[in-house]
Amino acid sequence: MIFFVFYYLFLLWYGVYLSFCSVEVEAIEKLPWLRELITLSVSFFGKNDLALRFPQILVSFFSLLLFFSIAKKVLKKDFLFATIIFALIPGFIISSLIINKSIYILFLVLLFIRVYLFNPYLSYFLLVLYSVLDGSFIVLYVGILFYAIYKKDNFLLVLALILLMVNANYFNYKIGGKPRGYFLDVFFVYTLIFSPFVFFYFIYSIYKAFFYKKDVIFFISSTALIISFLFSFRQRIKIDDYAPFVLPYVIWMIKIFFNSYRVRLPRFRRGYKVLFVVLFGSLILFDITLFLNYLTPARKISNEFYFIKPLAAKLKTYNLKVRCNNESICKSLYFYGVKRGDLYLNYSKSKKSVTILKGDNVLMEFNVSKLNTF
Repeated sequence: MIFFVFYYLFLLWYGVYLSFCSVEVEAIEKLPWLRELITLSVSFFGKNDLALRFPQILVSFFSLLLFFSIAKKVLKKDFLFATIIFALIPGFIISSLIINKSIYILFLVLLFIRVYLFNPYLSYFLLVLYSVLDGSFIVLYVGILFYAIYKKDNFLLVLALILLMVNANYFNYKIGGKPRGYFLDVFFVYTLIFSPFVFFYFIYSIYKAFFYKKDVIFFISSTALIISFLFSFRQRIKIDDYAPFVLPYVIWMIKIFFNSYRVRLPRFRRGYKVLFVVLFGSLILFDITLFLNYLTPARKISNEFYFIKPLAAKLKTYNLKVRCNNESICKSLYFYGVKRGDLYLNYSKSKKSVTILKGDNVLMEFNVSKLNTF
């Protein structure tokens, strides 16, 4: 328990030092319920970074509690270890810190699984509710559809089919596009979500699971993963529509690892001990790199999380009032107290520079790679 206390204190500290960036602005604008949640948080904590990050971290905490409860039910022995691994998965950490819908979808998925495992009939009410909450839940219904077929549960089969159609119609779900070859992009993103070595074992554990008696977690997670790969052959997918449904499979990954370990005599377990060290060590190393990515080449992917806040401080120091070539960038700056005005702020991601223009004249230029929140 001490681990989890320090874990969330660290996440809160780290989250407060991140900058509010354009990606998060766009996520809030696309989701009215998320905008209202942030507005409510701001009304309690004031207009600051704590108000921005606190809802994410709070929901992350409750998600971890749900995962712990599910793991305890499914694993019996290794539930605490599984919860620690889940907390260290880079995708879980990122969704806990960055403002988007992922952690909320993950919470709702875990809530459904938790309720289903303890009271299946009550979980049906959640399924009905989810059908009009977000379009990504169509993946949940497809997974449950296959699970119902596997269990020969006709009621659940019909319910999942009806709700799948309701969700697809309500959110105008479309599948389209010419074959583009986004599979490798999606595969790469998943390696970032789980860390490379862990993801390779994750894939292997899905294969191994076909030889086990399967539950609802297996069908939800494996279906989400397979669908995301299939769709990636035709179109660019939004990974936050799929990853929250894949993450609960960590329980099965741990289950398969320890089942394979314990079924062997002690003298034949050396290979699994080495595998554990490699997987766990690589996960920890990847997490350290994740938190220190502002010092690594990976910073170019997430640069805005580090320069927006110090850039806003510089603009306020010179009392510069701006409008932007990227409106989302400006909204991030306005959050930190920069005023709207006639000066033009041009942000070039490729050049890593911000230029302040008055008409055609350059007033100032900042190299954002040298600006750092930390």
